[in-house]
Amino acid sequence: MAKFYPGAKFDAAMHLVHCAVGLGLISGAALAAFIGQLVLAGMLAVLAGGMFLRFKRGRLRKGK
Repeated sequence: MAKFYPGAKFDAAMHLVHCAVGLGLISGAALAAFIGQLVLAGMLAVLAGGMFLRFKRGRLRKGK
């Protein structure tokens, strides 16, 4: 049995995706669109968090 390492789950998931693409269950374009959606969601979440913190800081300064 192989030893587990920190990226073992990620590596296993990527292996399954690679096999699915190889078998034709998932197209490369669908995989690229999915990854693009994840990246976009992450960027929007960071932007929303920054806006929240900016507005929160503005309210705290205004109240003093």
